[in-house]
Amino acid sequence: MRIQSIAPLLVPRESIGKCNLDGYEIPAKTLVFLNAWAIGRDPEVWENPEEFYPERFIGSSIDFKGQDFGLIPFGGGRRICPGLSMGIATVELSLANLLYKFNWEMPAGMKKEDIDTDVLSSITMHNKNDLFLMARDCF
Repeated sequence: MRIQSIAPLLVPRESIGKCNLDGYEIPAKTLVFLNAWAIGRDPEVWENPEEFYPERFIGSSIDFKGQDFGLIPFGGGRRICPGLSMGIATVELSLANLLYKFNWEMPAGMKKEDIDTDVLSSITMHNKNDLFLMARDCF
């Protein structure tokens, strides 16, 4: 959710009053877009931001529920995505079933370094190249 967010830009917001943000003056009634993709890769927030390293969250208080603004895949605050709980439950259930029912391996001759995680930017993010894995029945 940090490195490959589904939607790189969150739902736009309108500023309710004039404010100054990091030296930029933002007038009242300005439409503001938050770039969740860039926030999730910000080197001031994340050590080695381009690296997939899920262990970084072990013992960390950072969560995806909108309170830590370095990780906001569902937005934050009072306008957080109402589908957060359903989305997480769906992904966890699907992933758990896939991991439980199959043994996964790479095709013959392919190494871990060959996995391509480049993405194409659009309204939604998707992989530039297909991910090839082989599911072997484990029963």
